[in-house]
Amino acid sequence: MTPEGMVHALEEIHRLLKPAGSLVDIHPTLGPKLIEVHQGGRLLFAEPKPDYFVEGYAQADNALARAVERQLFAVEQRGQFDFLTYAPSITELLEYIAETNAYNDSPKDEAESAREAELFARIEGILRDTGEGAEVATHETALIARMTPIR
Repeated sequence: MTPEGMVHALEEIHRLLKPAGSLVDIHPTLGPKLIEVHQGGRLLFAEPKPDYFVEGYAQADNALARAVERQLFAVEQRGQFDFLTYAPSITELLEYIAETNAYNDSPKDEAESAREAELFARIEGILRDTGEGAEVATHETALIARMTPIR
């Protein structure tokens, strides 16, 4: 979605919200999404995912800032949290990622795809060598804000 489209969406939300209503915004931070391997509560491996997409997250931050500047919304509370998605294998994690990103039709960079394939092969080796109980996870930090409309 374009930045203008994001601002327009916030304007529509403002129009539709009841005076006592709230907008809860949740979106990833600008930091990279990590691919990790865990076992028994220990972090064994962590590396940034090569296809990190920062532009859309920055646009979301900017659209929210513009809505606050224009006094459409007031920020009541703001915070951040870690969001991890675990899978017992890289195959299952990739199936989940493909399902959640089914809407994304942007072409992948060949070099990025090669780096990602190499990373996933290394993770498969780590999972195999580590043995039972090891899991792969995506780890990203998300921002959350509760915003109320200003009338």
